[in-house]
Amino acid sequence: MNPNGQGNIQRQLSLAGAENVRDLGGYTTKSGQITQFQRFVRSGDMHSLNLDDQQTLLDYGIKSVIDLRMSWEIKAQPNVFHRSSMLDYQIHDFWGNRFNDYRSINKTAPPARKLADLYCRGLELSGFVMAEIMRTFAETKTGYLFHCRSGKDRTGLVAAMLLAIAGVADDTICQDFALTRQYLKTGTINPIAASAPGAWQKTCEPETMQFTLDFLTDRYGGAVSYLQHNGLLSVELQRIKNCLTG
Repeated sequence: MNPNGQGNIQRQLSLAGAENVRDLGGYTTKSGQITQFQRFVRSGDMHSLNLDDQQTLLDYGIKSVIDLRMSWEIKAQPNVFHRSSMLDYQIHDFWGNRFNDYRSINKTAPPARKLADLYCRGLELSGFVMAEIMRTFAETKTGYLFHCRSGKDRTGLVAAMLLAIAGVADDTICQDFALTRQYLKTGTINPIAASAPGAWQKTCEPETMQFTLDFLTDRYGGAVSYLQHNGLLSVELQRIKNCLTG
């Protein structure tokens, strides 16, 4: 299926102060259901939203913002909604300090695989955080926006979990991940020089997410089983699925 669902304009929320802001609605699941718009929105950093941007999100139906960034990122560039009375703001630091000294284990692997290795390690060591995020989503309200810095890595993993719960095919999940290449225009979001040792972190290939999903299948039996392994209850998973597709 076209990863843009029902069209770029409907999927993308055009904001002056944020990039890579897009809805997870409009995807067809393997059972023929359609993920609904205005339920879950993924985004890049939100510290530069102006008042019009903020009102656009509120008018769109955003009721909860989930910040996936580390404490130093939040301190340096606070989310504009961090003290807002207009919606619920929560922090779920996905990386924590567990990856401060992370190095790619396979120096000769292509960039897409190196990034996937980081994702797989992250899912293993931060499984409890992913479970906390999903429990938040399992609450009855809708209108969630979740974001990290560029809206690619941490945000991409959370989006993949949500789409997997809904029953979206792996290929579509991978294409949604790769849309960051289209929606992220500012190089300063991740200013790693192309020749630097960590330049692989800037990549956003569908193969990266496919490697990651294959890892979850091989290790846990799939993304949903991975979440169950980390304590998600069937009733919580069903609530998220109903929110996405109901």
